[in-house]
Amino acid sequence: SRLETESLLDKRFRMIPSASDATVVLENSTHHHNDGESDLPTEGSAVDAIASGKCIAVPVTDECIGGFETYIKESSKADTSGQGSWKTYAIAFGRQLCPFSTSALGNQNHARTSRLVQQTCEGMRTEKSKCNYQTATKTTNLTNIQCVVVETLVDYYTENTKQSDNGVDQEELVSFQAMLETSVLSLSNKACPKKLEVMGDDRTLVVPSTAFLLQENEPTNEFHQLLINISSQIHNSPDKIDHPTMYKVQEKLWINLASLYQSPRVVRRGDIDPESGVRESGHRILWPLPVSITSSSNTASQCTNHGYIPQSTGPDSSGWITVTEHKISQSFDLTRVMFSRGNVTEKKRFGLLVQPDEYVLDMYAGIGYYTLPALIHGRARHVTACEWNPNAVFALRHNLKANRVDGRATVLEGDCRLTLRALMANIIDGNHHYFDRISLGLLPSSEGGWPIAIECLNRDKGGWLHVHGNVASTERQQWAHWLCRSLVCISKKNEYSI
Repeated sequence: SRLETESLLDKRFRMIPSASDATVVLENSTHHHNDGESDLPTEGSAVDAIASGKCIAVPVTDECIGGFETYIKESSKADTSGQGSWKTYAIAFGRQLCPFSTSALGNQNHARTSRLVQQTCEGMRTEKSKCNYQTATKTTNLTNIQCVVVETLVDYYTENTKQSDNGVDQEELVSFQAMLETSVLSLSNKACPKKLEVMGDDRTLVVPSTAFLLQENEPTNEFHQLLINISSQIHNSPDKIDHPTMYKVQEKLWINLASLYQSPRVVRRGDIDPESGVRESGHRILWPLPVSITSSSNTASQCTNHGYIPQSTGPDSSGWITVTEHKISQSFDLTRVMFSRGNVTEKKRFGLLVQPDEYVLDMYAGIGYYTLPALIHGRARHVTACEWNPNAVFALRHNLKANRVDGRATVLEGDCRLTLRALMANIIDGNHHYFDRISLGLLPSSEGGWPIAIECLNRDKGGWLHVHGNVASTERQQWAHWLCRSLVCISKKNEYSI
């Protein structure tokens, strides 16, 4: 508490037992409290206490170490200037490795640098050994993610390398750390990105498809090669590669990254196959793995590296996630359904354009990207939502109920070009005469739905078509003119006025 009061305590790291080869025992280890009685060990007993693990290493700032060294040099045996301060409780000082505290790992906005920079194991000198004081590593600028990678690999090294009676050899560890830090800094952004995406209300961590990937048959894979080099160094043999352990290291990395971002799970981003029709998600869960997978070492290794798809879907599935945007709750299975985050502004704009008395058609509804804003923000009288991905339809129905708007919505499952024609035949003589506003939110192009969209517009007063498409910014105006001409041609061909 005294160190904390003086702002000398480094809360980024945890207190651990002191390492005897990383400390300098004070020649005068007997200090006196205000009552004049000594209850601290003598020099000899201090060495024994440290060696037996009875002493605690308290992480402090460099300012604290510097001030304490000055205090030791200027103090004499009879000096009592330090009485009542934390200095009277110190029997040794030095530099050793301390792991990150839980609060530091869990706060991505916490300003911190690598443990290798702040908690460098430095060769300390004592008057008895007359060793030279040497700075072990250079100052670097590691990102938070690089810090976690280094932390994970240092733990891998210390757990597997040969240990002496007094613990890991500090000089060897310093040399390893310096090499490791340089190696991690040299990794490309593809192998070790500087930033990671956080998705959903629960802060699910999304790792790029190529990041921290192990590919045994791909010699150019940077991260895999780094682990091979470390494994070879541990076993002192370039031919001895412990692949099962490497996958365990990868799993530990997911755990540490999840702790850094306060995430309950880690997923690997997957590409969406444009030829799949339903455009299902390629995301796969990396961590945590269910017991059914961890019970098989081979399966667990592959899933730790590439991820897995849960056997079931729905709110109780490990793949289920909720994303809240503009007070609208959108839930879905991230391993089965794609989610578009880039059009959040357009979703809100569309909802505000919808009028309370309108009948709206969403031809490519997905999980309700535009259906929900139309109902919640636009207060549309009714929305008809079309979707042909069964997993997206499941999520859409769930979201309509979760947002309490299912009473004003109809879901048509299947190809909208077919389901709408069947619908039109049934509502010609119904309560409304087709739709006032139609969303064609399909990328890269919704051109295949334009004819049926025009056919579905309100015949009496017309309506709005919201057409989406991927267009180069320099060609936006030309595309708009082409779109208008195309819609006019379709309308004339089918004898509709537009």
